[in-house]
Amino acid sequence: MADFQTDLNAMHEPSDVGSGIRVFIETYGCQMNAYDSQAIGGLLEKDGFESASDIYDADVVLLNTCSVRELAEHKITSRVGEIRRQRRNADLPPVTVGICGCMAERLGNELHKGVNRVDLVVGVDNYDKLPGMLGELIRSSETKHRKRTATGHRNDAHYVAPPSLYPVNNSHLVTIHKGCDYKCTYCIVPYTRGPQAEKSPEAIESEIKALVDSGAQEVTLLGQNVTAYNWEKDLDFAALLERVSAIDGLQRIRFLTGHPKDMHPHTMEAIGSLKKVCPWLHLPIQSGSNAILKRMKRLYKQEEYLEMVDYARSVIPDVTFSTDIIVGFPGETEEDFQATLEVLRLVKYDQIFSFKYSERPGVPAARLADDISIDEKKRRLAEVLALQEEIWNVEATKQVGKTWTGIIETAARKQGFWRVRTANNRKFLVADDRQKIGDEASAIITGYSNTTFLTVE
Repeated sequence: MADFQTDLNAMHEPSDVGSGIRVFIETYGCQMNAYDSQAIGGLLEKDGFESASDIYDADVVLLNTCSVRELAEHKITSRVGEIRRQRRNADLPPVTVGICGCMAERLGNELHKGVNRVDLVVGVDNYDKLPGMLGELIRSSETKHRKRTATGHRNDAHYVAPPSLYPVNNSHLVTIHKGCDYKCTYCIVPYTRGPQAEKSPEAIESEIKALVDSGAQEVTLLGQNVTAYNWEKDLDFAALLERVSAIDGLQRIRFLTGHPKDMHPHTMEAIGSLKKVCPWLHLPIQSGSNAILKRMKRLYKQEEYLEMVDYARSVIPDVTFSTDIIVGFPGETEEDFQATLEVLRLVKYDQIFSFKYSERPGVPAARLADDISIDEKKRRLAEVLALQEEIWNVEATKQVGKTWTGIIETAARKQGFWRVRTANNRKFLVADDRQKIGDEASAIITGYSNTTFLTVE
């Protein structure tokens, strides 16, 4: 695993190349993309670019994209055409459109072709080139129509999102590494994000201290596989949690996403013993069948996963779990599928994110016959969702009458209510106009709607 330590300021000296140019950034996909969009905004701001309020106010629209599923890429392609139509309908001049992120990394120059072609393509490790590329593209008449592409993985790319650009919420995102070395056969991430590369613990601490100094109370440590963090084979994820927990003024630590193979006993013990670390584990099982897990190259068996869950429950008070599930993977029999349902019954997740398998070009699983019909995939997905709802209704009903405490995150959709999140990632609503975001709130649970719990009005 490589490290990427080049400081942002050293990589890129500020200039006024973007003076007067307004940029609007739309973000799609995971929390890593959300963090990257904030970092992109910071880079552009250093060079004089201004933030636009929407596509109508912008000279440049950047779409920061996801490639995990084919549908996500189709949405982006359609969005490019939609942006241009909306601008024309509003009698506005053409806007420069760029695609950043995983889709840019995967498709590269292909995005300059077709009806909905774009002006700029910048992959995940080349955001420091954006200011110069944009300035030249917009200001220089000689190069205005030239195609612009910057892709390819670099170990020296280290982007930090400035605290001032974070949205108003309670948890600030902090990447601890990028990329992934576990090449699950269905996954495009190792190809779009590159190999795992660690950020030093000193850099992580420095970023978090800056956030705390700006008023942050909570951070979410991000990575494709945070539990695999290992700095110079000397400091693993459990040790990193201990160091981050020692930062004065920081109150809560969350993290996304872990890999079951790396959820070691000593890591779970650290999570349970460190008061600032929130007891919520998002651990994708993907399938309950050992045969399918092997075909996916997930590196664990169902029984090992369940043993890990049991141990976590024994050492982490009030721990809750969420997961990802894929149905209809090549070769998945009805018996394989039933094994996945059995895992749902045994673990009793708070939340699941379930998907029909879709082939991604270039990954090993693309060589397997996609032999499950779309109708059968839909049936299996519906059965997963129905079982999860049944399990959740039983588990959620057990919470009625209990008193919960959490931190106010944001105003709820329901007028006059706040949305509160507990340490173990459950949400409930409270009504109190004297409180504000960041305040602690307690209430007695009276019921629930989907995964949000209700309290006395």
